Amino acid sequence: MSNQRTPKQPNGGKHEGFSKYLHRMRTVFRKASSSRSGSVPRSQETSGGSGSEPSKPVPPKATTLSKATVMPKETPAPATEIAPNSVPEPTVFKHWGAIQEEKTRALFAKYGLTPEPGEWRSHNDMAVQRVAKPIRMRVRRTCHRCQTTFGPDKLCTNCQHVRCKKCPRYPAAKTHDQTATALHTILAQKDKNPTGTQRKVKEPPLTLPSRTGGQDLVRKQIKQRVRRTCHRCCTTFAPGATECNSCKHTRCKKCPRDPPKLHKYPDGYPGDAEPPEEPPARTWRKPRMRVRYSCHQCSTLYLPGQMICSDCGQEKGAETIRDPPKKPKPEPDPEVVRRVEERLAKLTISAG
Repeated sequence: MSNQRTPKQPNGGKHEGFSKYLHRMRTVFRKASSSRSGSVPRSQETSGGSGSEPSKPVPPKATTLSKATVMPKETPAPATEIAPNSVPEPTVFKHWGAIQEEKTRALFAKYGLTPEPGEWRSHNDMAVQRVAKPIRMRVRRTCHRCQTTFGPDKLCTNCQHVRCKKCPRYPAAKTHDQTATALHTILAQKDKNPTGTQRKVKEPPLTLPSRTGGQDLVRKQIKQRVRRTCHRCCTTFAPGATECNSCKHTRCKKCPRDPPKLHKYPDGYPGDAEPPEEPPARTWRKPRMRVRYSCHQCSTLYLPGQMICSDCGQEKGAETIRDPPKKPKPEPDPEVVRRVEERLAKLTISAG
């Protein structure tokens, strides 16, 4: 592996041509290299404790990577017993760029490619810390009817049963106490104070000795009594009753509530019935009198829409008797008419 530094690309960080695919392969194999380089060979650990140099491994083929170049040289820690719940110290790689360059060379050699000297990117020996993630176990659910394992859906493929709380879970869910204990252990190892993880201790209720020697009186929070009133007869409903004792009306959404809670129940309170259909309000109209016409010869009443008398054959006209008679139009006052004419005569119409 050569440590020569090649000049940077003239494109200002943009990858073109073959270097674009090289950048993609580096990104794909970055995670795999971190997982493999985290383990240290046993021969290196034993030799590091005695102070002697590690033995050089036999160089493998071009398609495989040599552990001597990929694995970082770590100083072994003293042999101490590790607690079962302790968190191991994270692994730090001091030559991460060299590891990536060696992996790229092996990948090119595997597919028979030869990179150009200008396409190599100068690596920087930055310290990279390996991300330590806890071991995760796959959770499986089994149908409690036919013992069939559920797939990605919540529907059993055998008996079409929807997954419920009775279906067993493997592994079993951890209780709150186990989770809190594990969290306290991790935070204690990191020298942190676990704040906000403890449950609030329930304080004992306040009691007062009974005056009659019976059970002690327990203090309870003050609650306001809710009252419902019938919107028809304004009678208060009995506690727990949904029918008015006065008018036998079933409590509906129109019956008011005291205290009101419209911001939480804008469409009616729980347990209320739909309001019954009530007739529309009566509209006041001016009373009207029916008009009747009678024949002026035989006094026979004309039917509605009839123009000829059914008795004598007389046609309805101006002489036909009308009940009630028409009101005469009031004649204008001659004095008022005179005054209006005088005012009109004094007005002069100017042209333009």
